[in-house]
Amino acid sequence: MDIQIEKLKQCRIQATVKVAEDERRKAEDAALNAIGQHVRIKGFREGKAPANIVREQAGEERILEETVRRLLPQMVRSALEKSGAKPIMQPSASVTSTNPLTVTILFIERPTVILKKPDSIKVEKKRATEVTEQDIARVLRRMMEHDITEAAVDRAAANGDSVHLSLKATDKDGKPVEELTVDRYKTIIGSEELLPEIAKAATGMKKGDKKTVTISFGKDHDINGLRGKTVSVEMTATVINSVTLPELTQAFIKTRFGVERTPEGFRAEVKEMLAKQRKNDEMKRREEEFYTAVRAATTVDLAQELIDAETREMLHDLEERLKRQEMSLEQWLKMTGKQPKDLGDEMKKIAVDRITLRMGLQEFVEKKKIELTEEEMKKLIDGIKEEAARDSHPIPEEELKPGGEVYEQVRWEQKMRRATEGVVKD
Repeated sequence: MDIQIEKLKQCRIQATVKVAEDERRKAEDAALNAIGQHVRIKGFREGKAPANIVREQAGEERILEETVRRLLPQMVRSALEKSGAKPIMQPSASVTSTNPLTVTILFIERPTVILKKPDSIKVEKKRATEVTEQDIARVLRRMMEHDITEAAVDRAAANGDSVHLSLKATDKDGKPVEELTVDRYKTIIGSEELLPEIAKAATGMKKGDKKTVTISFGKDHDINGLRGKTVSVEMTATVINSVTLPELTQAFIKTRFGVERTPEGFRAEVKEMLAKQRKNDEMKRREEEFYTAVRAATTVDLAQELIDAETREMLHDLEERLKRQEMSLEQWLKMTGKQPKDLGDEMKKIAVDRITLRMGLQEFVEKKKIELTEEEMKKLIDGIKEEAARDSHPIPEEELKPGGEVYEQVRWEQKMRRATEGVVKD
C-alpha cells in the first residue's frame, strides 16, 4: 500500500491509500469467495458456482464494497501508524478511484480548545426561598383535591369553588378550535390549572352566565393544535359547587397516603420536602449558569464531521425514546408540526452547543488539575461491579481497568462532578 498523509484544517488528517494490484486481487478473490457462499445461483450448489458467474450475479459494486471492507482494517492501521493521528471518533472512508484502487480515509483529532479566564467563571449563589405556611397549605390542598366533596350553590363562583363550564373556542378567523371546544370543562378556582386564564375568568360567574376570554398560546405549548394561536373562548357556566376538603387527620393520612403520621408530623415532612426541592432547584439553576458560562467562554473550531456525528447520535436517541412510546419519528414530526429540515437544523445547533460545552468542561477540569487517587477509583469501580452483579449484567474486566471504557467514563464523570461542585456549592 502507498499512503500519502495530508493535514487539513479543523484538526483533520486525510490519508490517501493506493492499493497495489496484487493486494487488490487477493482481497477481491476472498470477496468473491465470501459472496459466493451466500448467493444462490441456478444450476449450482450453494458456494460452488465459478468466480466469473458469481461476479456476474453479484455485480461490480457489491464486489468492490466487499473488497474494500476486507482491506479497510489494514488500511486504517497503516494510515494511523504513518500519520500518528489520535482520532476522537470513527474515521470515514470513501473510494476515490478504482484503477488503481484508491481509498481516502479521514481522521478527526481533538480540536484546539481555548477557555477564557477559567478562574473567573463563577455563578450567583442565591438562597432558596423559605417555605411558608401558605406554601404548605397549597401543597396539602393539591394532595387532597382527589378527596374533595362538592355541593351545588346558588351564588357567584368564588375562590376555591368548583365550576363546570361549556367551552366553545374559535381562532382569529372565526374557525372552530377543536382542542378547546368541550361540553364539560371543570376547574377549581385558585388551584394550579393548565389554563389559568379560564379559571380566573370563571370567578364571579353564576350558573347560566356567559363570558368570553381571549388566550394567546406560545409556540412551544404542549398541545400542538394550540401552538402560536390566539383563541377566543366562549364560556358558559353550567354548575357552581362549593368545595370541601377532607380534614387532615391521622386516620386520613394513613388511609390516603399509607403512612402513620400525626397531622403535625405530616406537615413537617411536607415542609422538609419543599425545602429540599427548592434547594435542589437552586443547585440546578447554579449548574445551568455554570454550564452556560463555560460554553460562552469556550472557543473551538469544530469539524463538520464532529457536528454530524453528534447530530446522528441525538437523532438516534430521539427515535429510541419515541420507540418506547410506540411512536415513529414521522408520527412525532406530524404531531409537533416540525419539518424534517427544521428538526435537522435545530439538532445541529444543539450539537454544536453540546460539543462546545463538553470540550470546554474538559479544559476546565484540566486547568483545575482535578485528579482522583487510585483508592478513590477502586472504591468507585467496586461499586459499579457490585451494582452490575446485582442486576445480573456483568461488565468485562478489561473495561473496568485503567484505559477501559467504563473506567475512563467513571473517572471523567467524577472529575466533572468535583469541578462543578467547586463552583456551585456554598
